[in-house]
Amino acid sequence: MQEALRDIDFPADKDTILAHVEEYTSDGGVLRLARTLPPELYRNMSEVRSSVRLDPSVEEGRTAGQKAAQARSHNKHVAEYLRQVPDTRLS
Repeated sequence: MQEALRDIDFPADKDTILAHVEEYTSDGGVLRLARTLPPELYRNMSEVRSSVRLDPSVEEGRTAGQKAAQARSHNKHVAEYLRQVPDTRLS
């Protein structure tokens, strides 16, 4: 995202940032990150970086298989990343 915002003038609000990202990149991951920004006025790139919401499972070190098992869970009343994952390791 930082590369897509290299020419933006700060301060900038979420709508300005999103429009800039859409204009300067076609990277779907960067577009998704820009859409997750809270609707605030950002004074600099550091504030943007600290506001980007990452997938909590990435921060907790879950594997792709564990994330898939959580997505398949039938407990739809709990956030996906908080669902229990059965231990599938071979013993």
